[in-house]
Amino acid sequence: MSCTVTSVFTFKIQSTFDEWSAIFDSTEADKRHSEFDIKPLFRGVSKEDPQKVIVIHQAPEGNVQKFLEANGDWMATHRVDLSTMEESSWNTSLTKDNYCD
Repeated sequence: MSCTVTSVFTFKIQSTFDEWSAIFDSTEADKRHSEFDIKPLFRGVSKEDPQKVIVIHQAPEGNVQKFLEANGDWMATHRVDLSTMEESSWNTSLTKDNYCD
């Protein structure tokens, strides 16, 4: 049984936020996300650091990691600094019925 996880990623970009977000919002990115049943919920830029980005997704557990493995090279060509990526995962509940192991 798979459960949905909300993932929060922060990372640095080596371009402007407008340039990066145009790629993130593109049909190509939508297609790549949909291949892994990933639903982007929010993307934004830090008020303190214009090179720091946040992305929040919902997807079946493990799918975002599979997406990153399959698309890391593609992401790097769009000036995403993968070495700065930090992730946290969130569930709707810690009860056994709703918690992802």
